Amino acid sequence: MQDKQLEKSIFATMSTDKKRIPETGQDPEKLLAAMESFKSGDARWKEGRTWSMVYQVDEAHNKFLKQASNLFFSESYINPFAFESLQRMEKEVVAMTADMLHGDEQVAGTMTSGGTESIFLALYTYREWGRKAKRGCTEVIAPATIHPAFEKAAHILGLQIKKVQVGEDGKADVEAMRRKIGPGTLMLAASAPSYPHGLLDPIPSISQIAQEHQLPFHVDACIGGFMLPWVEQLRPELVHPWDFRLPGVTSISADTHKFAYGAKGSSVLLYRSMTYLRHQFFITTDWAGGIYASATLLGSRSGGPIAAAWAAMNSLGRQRYLELAGQVMAGVDQLKAAIEGIAELECIGAPCMNILAFATRNNRPDIFVVADALAEKGWYVDRQQRPNCIHVTVMPQNLPVLQAYIDDLRSAVAFAKANPNAKAEGNAALYGLMARIPFRGMVAQNVRKMFETLYGNPVEEDASTEPEPAKWMGWANRLLSFNPFRR
Repeated sequence: MQDKQLEKSIFATMSTDKKRIPETGQDPEKLLAAMESFKSGDARWKEGRTWSMVYQVDEAHNKFLKQASNLFFSESYINPFAFESLQRMEKEVVAMTADMLHGDEQVAGTMTSGGTESIFLALYTYREWGRKAKRGCTEVIAPATIHPAFEKAAHILGLQIKKVQVGEDGKADVEAMRRKIGPGTLMLAASAPSYPHGLLDPIPSISQIAQEHQLPFHVDACIGGFMLPWVEQLRPELVHPWDFRLPGVTSISADTHKFAYGAKGSSVLLYRSMTYLRHQFFITTDWAGGIYASATLLGSRSGGPIAAAWAAMNSLGRQRYLELAGQVMAGVDQLKAAIEGIAELECIGAPCMNILAFATRNNRPDIFVVADALAEKGWYVDRQQRPNCIHVTVMPQNLPVLQAYIDDLRSAVAFAKANPNAKAEGNAALYGLMARIPFRGMVAQNVRKMFETLYGNPVEEDASTEPEPAKWMGWANRLLSFNPFRR
């Protein structure tokens, strides 16, 4: 009974009542006002209070993107031959991205709905390539910090992610990846950079291994693809080659809705040549409706994100991208200097761009008590585990309030230090709790229940086949606040 009451309170801000389509239409202005009111409890990203999820330049750019997107509001890209305008813009976005990432005229690719679809399609393509080559391989070797989208794709596609623990520097352990290669290896994958800590995996060394074993190698640059090229120009000591300059790299994913500053959701997936991309296409010829073919996972594709990506890249241009990168990197310098000036804090690893994570030394004071204090000040805090830390992606909208964040961070650490017996509460306490639980399957079981509650009626498990989780686990996971969409 107590669990049900707790569950009800958690979703109190979400409308879970079953609704019917109204018998008569409602006034559009009133509906727009209602929708605007729905946003009152949302994260305050326009005020720079978030450190993930929303990537923007300014309001003028946002307005322009909306105009560009609205020009293609009704068009569906299910048939590229029907809308030559969208076909042209997709080709040009792909070509501009390939050029930026040092691809030659053989590089080919498509736009997708986001990083998850790009990663899914890369794994799908290599699975199909492997089948055609009669390899029968199903294993993807990747560092432990690889994005969960790889696991999601592998689960759907019947592949296995063979994770390798990272080295002391937080980056992929190249020799450990080499030792993991076996008869069942399909491909290799690594990050540019890893989302949690902003660390660039040793792509050149992994590229060599891929060549030695004649394996495809996908670089997940969904977060870094449209930032690293500019940071490399500004700070070459931070960024080693990671793109198509390396002969072992066979594909790259880069999100245009992140630091290309396009609209959600759009991404670019590139292959070194059509030799790989051709395996991404799905074609069936015996449907009553005629021949059906699609280049990506989706059938109907909105034209708006394609148009907005094209508009963003052409309106900003290389010089503006370089300026924006310089501005956020200056913000990173300011934040890193502040963190290094607080004796209790330390950055994790050596970040290569405008992503960093920080923790307390030996977790003293508790970093999640610090996170609680920041949340009390109105900041949206991205808490992470393994190790316990706080994630920050510095974006243009954060720069005006960066000093305010630093001041609040100092106060939060001072509070945690002055109150050593303070315990993390709410979200922070549960992240710390989850990090210490050895039975991760129990966590997953209860998170699944959360999703069931969010999207419908939870399924009652058969007690004869499912072990009953401890009461505290059910309570903990119902409260657990996680954000799989932070990329």
